[in-house]
Amino acid sequence: MLKFKATALAFSLATLGLGLGSTAVLAGHDDDDDGADDFEVVINDYMPRRPPGSTSGSGDTVEANCSLDGNPYQEATASLKVEQEGSGSVAKIKVRGAVPDTVFTVWMRVKGGSGFNDAGSPWTGGGATPLCSGTEFDGLNAISPWNDPAGAPASCNSFTTDKKGKGETTIALNFPLVGGAYPFQQSDGALAAPGGDLIPDVPTAIVDPRTGNGGPFMLRVISHCTDQASHGLSPATREAWFQFP
Repeated sequence: MLKFKATALAFSLATLGLGLGSTAVLAGHDDDDDGADDFEVVINDYMPRRPPGSTSGSGDTVEANCSLDGNPYQEATASLKVEQEGSGSVAKIKVRGAVPDTVFTVWMRVKGGSGFNDAGSPWTGGGATPLCSGTEFDGLNAISPWNDPAGAPASCNSFTTDKKGKGETTIALNFPLVGGAYPFQQSDGALAAPGGDLIPDVPTAIVDPRTGNGGPFMLRVISHCTDQASHGLSPATREAWFQFP
């Protein structure tokens, strides 16, 4: 009887060890059976809410433009999950309890260089650029204010909340968001804003305040309560809601 119990205990411990080992293997997900982990979760966090009265770059606020019946949506929340592998990333953003039936866009801060690029983006001279793959330049440029002042109801960096203020988007990127650079060179030297220099054929570092390289944010989520439109490479009139970190 004692021998049987010892054998059973040994089997149970072996089984437990196998289970723990299996969990460790699953933590590094391998989609193509090549023996290597494919995507690693590098960010999984909430995006802090900007105060409803905080002024955006266009001078607008959530309180002034988005509040329905005096509701500033102070309890609205947003989460961010970024998975990354090699030269690609996937960013997933979920918003809850925000203003309903409204167009939102997502922006990424980049570091400036010299000349027209002092502020960050060589496409516009602004401090941020749409959170989209570099190959989306033509589509974004086409709906920018200098080409189409009316904008568009959707773009590669936009989503629209439903009647309950719920919205989400999954954006596939052709560059590493964390520790990477934005591939401005994929515009093939095209012009963006009228009078702007040719876009430099060089990647531009992504700002990540967590690493101490400066900048007010890495990602920001803004709304377009006044015209319900995305304006491509320009954030245009907007209200600041969330940012990371």
